[in-house]
Amino acid sequence: MANQASISSATNSTLTVMEKHETFSPTATLHDPEAQLYKLEDPTTTNDIPVADGPPDGGYGWVVVACCFLNNFAMLGIMFSWGIFQQLYSNDIFPGQASAVSWIGTLSFGFMYICGSVFSLFGARIGYRKMICAGSFFVGGGLVAASFATEIWQLYLSQGILYGLGAAMANPCILAAPAQWFVRRRGMASGIAISGSGVGGLIFSLLVEKMNAAIGYRWCLRVLGIVVFCSMMTAGTFIRQFNVPGKKAVIVSLADVQTMRQPAFIIMVSGVFLTSFGYFTPLNLLPSYAVDHNLSKAQGAMLNSFLNGASFFGRFAGGVFGDRFGLVNLTLCCVAASALTTLVIWMFATSLPVLLVYVILYGLMGGGFISLLAPVLAEQFGVSNLTILVGVTFGVNGLGSLLGTPIATSILANAGGSNYQPSIGFIGGVMALASVVFFVLKLKVGGKQVRAH
Repeated sequence: MANQASISSATNSTLTVMEKHETFSPTATLHDPEAQLYKLEDPTTTNDIPVADGPPDGGYGWVVVACCFLNNFAMLGIMFSWGIFQQLYSNDIFPGQASAVSWIGTLSFGFMYICGSVFSLFGARIGYRKMICAGSFFVGGGLVAASFATEIWQLYLSQGILYGLGAAMANPCILAAPAQWFVRRRGMASGIAISGSGVGGLIFSLLVEKMNAAIGYRWCLRVLGIVVFCSMMTAGTFIRQFNVPGKKAVIVSLADVQTMRQPAFIIMVSGVFLTSFGYFTPLNLLPSYAVDHNLSKAQGAMLNSFLNGASFFGRFAGGVFGDRFGLVNLTLCCVAASALTTLVIWMFATSLPVLLVYVILYGLMGGGFISLLAPVLAEQFGVSNLTILVGVTFGVNGLGSLLGTPIATSILANAGGSNYQPSIGFIGGVMALASVVFFVLKLKVGGKQVRAH
């Protein structure tokens, strides 16, 4: 109640200024140089409410977290079940074209992250709600359009590029929003929000396999299109951003450029870039790996589902334990453990029980890594232009996501099509190198050092 009273008092004292100028109040920054004025976008109107205090660390922020969870459940959950479609397309729809098919899924991931770095600027300008709702048309439409495809290039355009563009509109907003509303519980809030993708991947991996068998893959795509459209529209309707929307928020200032030139930022995005080559590839290859090692398609789908289910707990736990033990510390541990489990367990796994051990451990560690990126950026570089920094970081992530699975698939083809060990070595090797980079970041900034809120 005291915090609300202080916000109300500061709001009344600066209302006249905010009506004329979108600027910072000098009194708000007198005692705290990093204090800023923010606007809250009302969920049912276009009016903004100016407030003169930092993030509330709760309140409507939990509604924002729920919206982000729902969006990730559908949008990313369907993307994380791509391995089921890859196995279907490669073996049944377009046999003998596994390398060509692998580009469909990586196009959606790559476009989401690469174009997301550009769309993050539009999100800061026009608001998260409009970006997410616009993206829902592209994502849902991409799946429906894919259901009518008869050639691989048509799937490139629909399930790949169109889906990826829609996801690129929403993803930077979804990643940045929770961190804007929280300080002390920033890691936990971001972990809950992004864990929706793990829950979605768990459910959709099993659901896609069942629907493909029951109603055919074309109607499966149409059903998924309707589900993701409704989910994203609901999330977009109720989400709010806790910053200053408008032209001033979209300009990449000299301070932003200086932030991106900081050694710590360069080291971090280098680690993200290397990790991205291997991070998504197990999701895409495991269903085919299972079938090629005398397991059924249903068991391959189960592996994907278990990986995504473990990822849910990893994403949530990553936020919680990151707040306690240090965000940079835990990021390093997650990347190093992902590399280790890939090189030690998956490299030699041929039975279902061993593969289950691998996907659970990899899901826990990999899920933790992806949930920590936005909180690390907020902790080290502040939240004033977090949307832009998130967009740049995940744009770099998109380059590796775009190329990782095709490279691994090409290595597999050159090894005879059934020897997965060279591809697994590539996946684990790049993540091991990334863990070295994150260790350098830890030495640079400290594992649990807080620089900005």
